[in-house]
Order: sequence, then C-alpha cells, then structure tokens
Amino acid sequence: MLIHKETKSILLRVKNLNKLNEFLPDRYEFVDFKGHNVSIPHGLEETKILNNLGVPVPSPILYYYNWPGPFPAWEHQKYTAAQLTLNRRMYVLNEAGTAKTASSLWAADYLMQQGMVRKCLIACMLSTVESVWMDEIFSFLMHRTSSLLVGDRKKRIANLEKDVDFYVINHDGVEVISKELKARKDIDLLILDEASVYINARTTMYKKMCELIRPDMTFWPMTATPTPNAPTDAWALARMTTPSNVTPYFGSFRDLTMRQISQFKWVERENAHETVFKALQPAVRFKKSDCIDLPPVVFKSRRCDLSDEQKKLFTDMRNKDVLQAKSGEKISAINAADKLNKIRQLLCGVIKQTETGVYVPLDFRPRLQLLIESIDEAHAKVLVIVPFKGIIYELQKHLHKIYSCAVINGDVTPRRRREIIKAFKTSKDPHVLLCHPKVMAHGLNLTEADTLIFYGPINSNDEAMQVVERFNRKGQTRKMTVVKFSSHFIEDRIYKNIETKQLGQDKTLSLYNDYLRGEEDGKS
Repeated sequence: MLIHKETKSILLRVKNLNKLNEFLPDRYEFVDFKGHNVSIPHGLEETKILNNLGVPVPSPILYYYNWPGPFPAWEHQKYTAAQLTLNRRMYVLNEAGTAKTASSLWAADYLMQQGMVRKCLIACMLSTVESVWMDEIFSFLMHRTSSLLVGDRKKRIANLEKDVDFYVINHDGVEVISKELKARKDIDLLILDEASVYINARTTMYKKMCELIRPDMTFWPMTATPTPNAPTDAWALARMTTPSNVTPYFGSFRDLTMRQISQFKWVERENAHETVFKALQPAVRFKKSDCIDLPPVVFKSRRCDLSDEQKKLFTDMRNKDVLQAKSGEKISAINAADKLNKIRQLLCGVIKQTETGVYVPLDFRPRLQLLIESIDEAHAKVLVIVPFKGIIYELQKHLHKIYSCAVINGDVTPRRRREIIKAFKTSKDPHVLLCHPKVMAHGLNLTEADTLIFYGPINSNDEAMQVVERFNRKGQTRKMTVVKFSSHFIEDRIYKNIETKQLGQDKTLSLYNDYLRGEEDGKS
C-alpha cells in the first residue's frame, strides 16, 4: 500500500477485485505505479471501508490537515485524532496531561471540514468549561465559533440558539436543557469529557446523557480513569457507548469481573482486565511516560501531632463511639463512614455542627505549622488540597498573613475561579492555592506549582489521581513534590486504600472497627 499525497489516493496491489467490486464499486481505477495496480480516493469513507476489509489505511487527517494551534502537534496527539476520525464511537483513555483535549478538537474540526459533522456539543466539568474547553477552542481553532451553555435555563437556551460550531456545557447542565438539546438534530458530534463521572447508571445525570446520544451521532467519551474504583465501573460507560460490548445487566457484568467473598467484599477476577478491555473498545490510550518527558514526582508522608484540644476531643469522641458499640447498637457501613468523616474533620482542625452545618474551628496549630514549613520548602508555587470547606477558610485566615493565597471551592463562582487561575499562572500572586478537590480535580493545567500538599486524605481514587495531574503534565519543568499530611492511622489507612483502590464498605467497616479497638496495625 502507498499513500500518494499529490493525488490524495491510496495505491494498492490487488489480485482479486471481488471485495472492491462489492464494497467500493465505481470508486477505484486501474493504474501502473511502482507495482501498484489500483488507485482509490483517500477519503474517510474509503479509508473506513478498507480498514474493515483488513487493509490498515491511515486516516486522511494525517496527510492533509494543517494542525492549527500555538504549538506543534505531538505524534501521539495526531494518532489519537486519526483514530477519532475513523470511529463514530471511540473511547479516549489517554492519561491526564497528554493533551487529549486538542486531539479531540482537531478531529472534530477535520470532520467539519469534510462535511461529516455539522455541530459539536462538549459536556465537561463545570470547572473546565471556560478554563479548558473554551480557551482551547480559541487557541487551537480560531477559525471556529463557540457558545458557552452555563447559567440559568433561560441563558443556556439563548446561547444554544446561537449558530456556532461548538457548544460547551457542564455535565449537570445537560439535564437543565435536555429537551432543547435533543431537538437539535444538527448537533451530530458529542464529546464527553471526564466520562468517569458516568459510572453510575442509576443517576438522573446518566439517564439524561443516554437520552441525548442518538444512534446516528458520533460520540467520543474521554477519561484517563475509566475504572477508578473497580472493574465494574466500566459497565455503565460501555452501556452508554458500545452497549453490544457488555451484558445488558450490571449484575452479570459484575459476576464476570468480580468474585464475592463476603457480604460486602468483592475482589477482582484474574481475567477482569481482559473483560474490561473488550468492553471499552474501540479505544486509544497513551501513558504520559510514553509520550511526554517530564521531571520526576517525589511523594512524601509528613506526620504531625494533634493539639491538646484535638487530643481531648478525639478521646471523648472515641469513648462515646466505643460505648455505643458496646451497647449492642449495630453500625452500618454508612454510619461508619459518617463517623470516620467527623474524625477526619477533627484531625484537620474543625468540627461541623450537625444541626447548623457550621464548621467550628479548633486549635490545629501543629498541622498549621507543618503546612507553613512545607510551603517554605517549595521552590515555586504551591497547591494545597483541603478535603473540607470549613478548614479552607481557617487556613486562609492564617496563611494570608505570610503568603499571597487564594481559595478555589464551590463557593467561588466559575468566573472568579477563572480569574484566580489566570493570576496563578501569569502573575506573581497568588503564591498558594487552597483548593477543594471537587472543583480542581479535572482539566486544569497548574504547572506553575512544584509542590502539592494533601492537607488530609480525600475519599476518592479518581479525584486523588486527577489532582496530582494538575501539575504533573505538559509545561512542567521542575521536580515535583507531593506531600501527604496525617496525624492518625485512620488517615494513613485512607491514603493506602486510595492507592490500592479499596474504598468499599468492607474497608470502611474494618477501619472503623480498628479505630474502636485502637488498633493502629489492624488489617487494612
């Protein structure tokens, strides 16, 4: 096979014309060129047909597209875009930081050029609608137009009525204007960013997204973590994208990938990886280490003491919980998780009042001092990941006396977040970002920092992995340090469970029982 760029042709050596006559009649002609006897136009449809016949013809985008944008396209980006142009349903599973956003935009732009896509809808995290997707469309596809579908229902509908190439909406926003989106038959490409948020098929958000995906629509779900917790996470995404790849019921897929060994505990079967691999096809995946040369990441664990007030409150809380357990009251996994959550708050330095929802600050000077020391050790800017909103504001009160700092959490409007992130990336201040993981775990590029501090563990495998990728990505030039704070074996165990993807009900109950017994070395 030979690609002849000057004539945009595929040259083949063909002995038997039966297949060509059946699938590509009137699309080939005879030639005599360097041993090749058949010429076929190098278009997308012809390329797809030949690939289905077992002839591995590369996508035309690799030969005739100019790859617009501020930076040259990497080879893995070109390959990803090429695979997208050849597959109407395609999983993009490239690791975070591999610039898959640009790959998908290039592929969409090429399909628009070829008249195979009219308009594209992009559904993503609220924190990335502007700072990632709108910015990337402007940077890489300046010849295209876009509209942001955020705000109240009236504003979203008004922006949807604009005649543009790309519409960008947050995941939850799909439900708000679901009827109007379904009515737009000219939207024939849907890019679903951070698709791992759709691993629960029982949610309204999942059902509304499935209603939006038409059989004739091109659909590209993208996530670096398709199975953040267990192999069973793949089922819902596969049912949404390639339903014929999996069983129609979750229970049967769970039995294929997991084995039950107790009431709450399931473990992976040895062939679970192969089952998930088959479910999420066709797919492309590049590891960051295979395609980007980045400085190393060093992980450190830092232990800090509790204040006298924290120690007393911890002892009182544990004694109360022990008495409750001894009374014979059965503790469910949900109750255990709630109690552990309160303990984590105490260790961080606040207590949330159940009646009012107000966070009451404690004396947490030992952990605050450790935080100041860790920030001082950094050679560049610092990201501090804080699991509770209440402690974020307490930290801001203390840290702003020493450093310029800003807060990114759910209380901060998307527009203000965008301003803060822009300042963090382009100005001297702020030096420290105090972040809640749910609003900064996806999409953002924060390579201006060289240190990331987990003020306490966060109870999510996906968020924990994604948070680190905010600075471990393209553009990073410094050695990176991730610091994990802990004051008690409960926090140590949560860190370990996150690393091993073991955050199930059995682990929660086991951890809570060890806490009641005071067994620091209990089984994890």
